[in-house]
Amino acid sequence: MEYLDVLRYLYHKKPMGRIKPGLERIRLLLSRLGNPHLNYETIHVAGTNGKGSVTNMISHVLTAQGYRVGAYYSPHLSTFRERIRLNEGYISEKDVVEIFQEIEPVLNELDRDEIFSPSFFETVTAMAFLYFAKKSVDFAVLEVGLGGRLDATNVVKPLCSVIVTVDKDHEKVLGKTMEQIAWEKSGIIKEYIPTVTGENKEEALKVIEDIARNKRSKLYVLNKDFSVKVKQLKIFENKFDYFGDKEMKDLILKMNGYHQIKNAAVALKALEASGISVSERAVREGLKKAKNIGRFEVLEKDGKTFVLDGAHNPHGAKSLVESLKMYFKGRPLDLIVGILDDKDREGILKNYTGIFRKVILTRVPSSRMKDFDGLVEIAKKIFNNPEIIEDPFEALEETNEDSVTVVTGSLFLVGYVREYLVEGKISEEWNV
Repeated sequence: MEYLDVLRYLYHKKPMGRIKPGLERIRLLLSRLGNPHLNYETIHVAGTNGKGSVTNMISHVLTAQGYRVGAYYSPHLSTFRERIRLNEGYISEKDVVEIFQEIEPVLNELDRDEIFSPSFFETVTAMAFLYFAKKSVDFAVLEVGLGGRLDATNVVKPLCSVIVTVDKDHEKVLGKTMEQIAWEKSGIIKEYIPTVTGENKEEALKVIEDIARNKRSKLYVLNKDFSVKVKQLKIFENKFDYFGDKEMKDLILKMNGYHQIKNAAVALKALEASGISVSERAVREGLKKAKNIGRFEVLEKDGKTFVLDGAHNPHGAKSLVESLKMYFKGRPLDLIVGILDDKDREGILKNYTGIFRKVILTRVPSSRMKDFDGLVEIAKKIFNNPEIIEDPFEALEETNEDSVTVVTGSLFLVGYVREYLVEGKISEEWNV
């Protein structure tokens, strides 16, 4: 079996779009593998936006301290290997094959009955847990895939639970109100285990507070129990002070965006709440190395400036616009946008009015975008004469050197465009 054979199995026999709520299958699968997730300490990170960035910051700081650190992300942008990392290095193709072959007999057994057959995400989560155990990690930092309460990662007993933000997304699964979504995400809160949140919207925060209180979880809230002071916003050099158990001045974060400084505060508080010993040197080094690709990522290519941001809900779109105004004041902006059918297309696009000189609508390279005409119809009601270029690479050719071109709307689109910009070609993985 080769690497692409594993991907074909995962993508086609365990399709990514098939959501199977519940923790029974992942618990059964892990028990058959010897419960590898119990072999190391964990930090569990949920949130509508920011959870990948917080996971990355925590992972980098722990790595800088000298710990052996596993990190689990979803979804990936360009390669499946991004999902499972050791000290922020991607899992190798060889290790993907070996880990899969070890769990394949168990999968075949469970697949005999649809009730017990693990989903794509459950299978990949088990692969990550097993990989971390085999690599003898000290800590694993786990990004929740969807929601929290019924997410496959929610089988761990972490040192700390983190809910970065709460906003409307995946409403068909998580609920239509802020309170319902907050309740689902708060499902990762555990008895007597501390919780850290960056959320401050009253309706969401009240739910988090109530559940934390009921579970006797010590809750730390941004701007109440810890805080940050922004001192400088500059591309790849964002400076801030942190005020928590410790005060740290003039920290530098390479991740761009005002929201990323708030995410950094959440990450640092999570480390404090976890009781893990990290030095100020490790904090400074880790934050400088932290990088969440495809999230307000600035790339230069052939004399053009591109900003890649996977904002796929209105809150993410709003944060993107705020960051563009801060970092590129006075420069013309062009937009290339593609949004999946199941997202709040109108809510996302409304954030982009009056900002961009040119708006280009393009297709997302995903089976979850079947209604491109529907996106066009919505966009025409919001923008004057948006351009329609279905091929993302052709859309890139229509941008200008004097402008900053923003590519957004879907992580699938961002990953596709990013690989083309960075590598100059698209890998075989996109054709699996």
